[in-house]
Amino acid sequence: MKPQKIFPILFLALLVSCDIGEKLDELKDTAKDITTETLATLDDAISALSGESAAWQDVLTNTISKLTDEAQATVRNEVSSVLSRAIAKTGVELRCEVDFIRNRVKDALIRIKLKFLGKPVPPLEPKFCNIDPEAVDREAVPKHIKSLNFYGYDFDVDQQIKVLLESDNGSKADVSRFLDKPTHYAMTLKFGGNGVQLNAKSRRFILQWKNQVISTIGVIQPQTPVCESKTETVRVSPITYIPPHTRGDTEYKGHGPKVTSSVRWVVSPKRLDASITMHAAETKKDWTTASGTKLFPNLFVPDPGWRIDSVVGSLSSSHAYTDTNHTEDRYQLGSGGPARELVYVGDTKGKEAGTRTQVTVYFNNPRLVLVQDKNCVSGSQVAAMKKKGTISNKSLQRLSPAMVKDLQKINKVFKVTP
Repeated sequence: MKPQKIFPILFLALLVSCDIGEKLDELKDTAKDITTETLATLDDAISALSGESAAWQDVLTNTISKLTDEAQATVRNEVSSVLSRAIAKTGVELRCEVDFIRNRVKDALIRIKLKFLGKPVPPLEPKFCNIDPEAVDREAVPKHIKSLNFYGYDFDVDQQIKVLLESDNGSKADVSRFLDKPTHYAMTLKFGGNGVQLNAKSRRFILQWKNQVISTIGVIQPQTPVCESKTETVRVSPITYIPPHTRGDTEYKGHGPKVTSSVRWVVSPKRLDASITMHAAETKKDWTTASGTKLFPNLFVPDPGWRIDSVVGSLSSSHAYTDTNHTEDRYQLGSGGPARELVYVGDTKGKEAGTRTQVTVYFNNPRLVLVQDKNCVSGSQVAAMKKKGTISNKSLQRLSPAMVKDLQKINKVFKVTP
């Protein structure tokens, strides 16, 4: 082939290759933009749900409406599934408080975000919010009490939930075969001929997940006493949390950031944890963001023979502001929730998202009600059963004097009106 014929072909090939290269760059930029927008949408939703007054249903609906691109379809479907599960729960039988649902929805969005980023997603742990009745009166089974009912979230995702029936001698029988899961937010343990049969040695039910004790439910026998209870004020040291960088170039450049944070007590019978969330987003393009949630476990563990019955006061604190300087910012929240004071580092001189942007939480010392963890029933449990009619007259007459004494002691310590 003559040289003059080769050059036009090569020139055309170069033009085509340049065009292909530009198209590939455009596709890469588009994919990058969609990824950034998706993360920003999820971060905004997680941040909104960190506020105590957030309407979780509105947040999820708004999030779905923003995920319009075809490439966001998977994330959009997962968020829609979270909304459907939450609506089904509240629509049929709401046994958990709104804050419980809001926090569970937030946890679900965090999992979606981790999955989208290709990061490890922790196992989904079923959460319990309510057990009815609070204790099982053998005198009322099965005539008046036909089942023990558990309420919470995500009971259908894990088969490692167990219920054991403990006897006076310490032996434990696995009665999980009588456990029914009609929905993902409710479980029932049947009594009677086709369910668990109690006897004079039955002491308590133990609810487990992955061999960890989630809760215990006492069996009231003719000799079962009211538990001793006590109050304890716990000192919790300050905690600093640095959320990971999730968007932009890590430099706020004096554009905010706009910051939201929340602190929540996470209570179980054998430990007190704290969950801290921080979201710090630049107010202009390229929207640099640091955002995340972290659980700080074992801030308090009761002595052997005792369990945490409740925390007095609000279980959560939330706060929001826009940073306007390079120095730390301090905010007093008072005594209404877990956080007494929040100290932020937002913008600094240089890069900070994921490294220096942080919140330090100074806690109000939590006031806990502790109850003996043995063969007994607490005064608050007896009171709740009396109100719901799930305790026999015979048991109520025997336990009432000790119940009243126990409740008066707790009310006096915390200055609560009976």
